[in-house]
Amino acid sequence: MSAPFSFLASSDNSKGIDEKIDDAFMPIAEAWEGLVLTKVAIGSYDIPLVVLLLVLGASFFTIYFSFPSITRFWLAISTVRGKYDELEGSGNDKVKDEVGLTSDGDVLDTIKDESEEGEVTHFQALATAVSGTVGLGNIAGVAVAIALGGPGATFWMIVCGLIGMATKFVECTLGVKYRDVDSDGSVY
Repeated sequence: MSAPFSFLASSDNSKGIDEKIDDAFMPIAEAWEGLVLTKVAIGSYDIPLVVLLLVLGASFFTIYFSFPSITRFWLAISTVRGKYDELEGSGNDKVKDEVGLTSDGDVLDTIKDESEEGEVTHFQALATAVSGTVGLGNIAGVAVAIALGGPGATFWMIVCGLIGMATKFVECTLGVKYRDVDSDGSVY
């Protein structure tokens, strides 16, 4: 009876299953590490390829979308303050199909009914996103960076934040454009 499970028995000179898995995946992990952390020489500096790709991508999005972190600032403030809630709630006159969905996939009975599960205001969505993104590490990290780096660190954090917002803008736009709506109105 112990013969089929003999591979689970450990002895001092054999490796455990976790070490066997580590050994099996080590070549794959090292190959990815070599690809992602490849250094590119720019002048006298060696910059990791992944950092270069992120900066170039974020800069492209920032320029292509006309600096959305600056030009769309007041639109974002107006949306969070609820200026467009009326437009969103006026969808009750949409044509619905036999299962109670509107033409764009919303459940007609729950449009702007915040007591229903899944309905949140724009501000609630923003507060949830910020609470999931900003943590103690972010706050302490900024404080340490400013203390150690001074005004230069502050400048580069602002630049990174501005071009990073364009990347987040593209990410959210693509997420909304390509989301799936189930027949019961659930969004995936």
